[in-house]
Amino acid sequence: MLQHWIKSLLISVSLLAAGTTYAITEGKDYKALAKPQPLAVAGKQEVIEFFWYGCPHCAAVEPSVEKWEAKLPASVNFRRVHVMWDGRSDMEGHAKIFLALEGMGLTKKHQIAVFNAIQKERIELRKEDVLFNWVKKQGIDLAKFKANYNGFSTKMQLNKLSEMTRTYAVDSVPMFIVNGKWVTSPSMAGGEGDEVTKVINELLAKPAAKKASK
Repeated sequence: MLQHWIKSLLISVSLLAAGTTYAITEGKDYKALAKPQPLAVAGKQEVIEFFWYGCPHCAAVEPSVEKWEAKLPASVNFRRVHVMWDGRSDMEGHAKIFLALEGMGLTKKHQIAVFNAIQKERIELRKEDVLFNWVKKQGIDLAKFKANYNGFSTKMQLNKLSEMTRTYAVDSVPMFIVNGKWVTSPSMAGGEGDEVTKVINELLAKPAAKKASK
């Protein structure tokens, strides 16, 4: 218990040192998740980013998210989850890219590159021949990527993404879930820059968040 308390204290101290603490208001900057969810890793706080590669707002916020992620203490478990809304077959191709990169441990390294290809360069990565050519140009092992992209477990993993999207009641993206209890987004936080990560930091520093991580 003391160890977890120290980790939470270090988060608060680091936020103060960075000058990022500021007042946030429930119902404006964030809201409570209708059905709180358990955390994936015992003893750690958690932030989940729900996104879609086809979403320009997700692309806009990602540079700030990566900068924030680089400063996270080991006591915070950060997860990216590609959204899968029921009846939206147009998302499946993008979700499979995410699953393939995730399976290779390359999501973080290539996240912004995928966004740029789709949002800025207008490359249709849902077409496999286009995708595989792009993957090869990125220096990614194409054989391994194809094995993950077309893997036997891909359908099951897609179903899991759909299940998580429903479980966390994700109705728009990007959306961030903090400690399985609170929801925030750029639209709530007031911008697609550092605004949303500042709200996330404040939620991580909340006393209730510290208690939940013990």
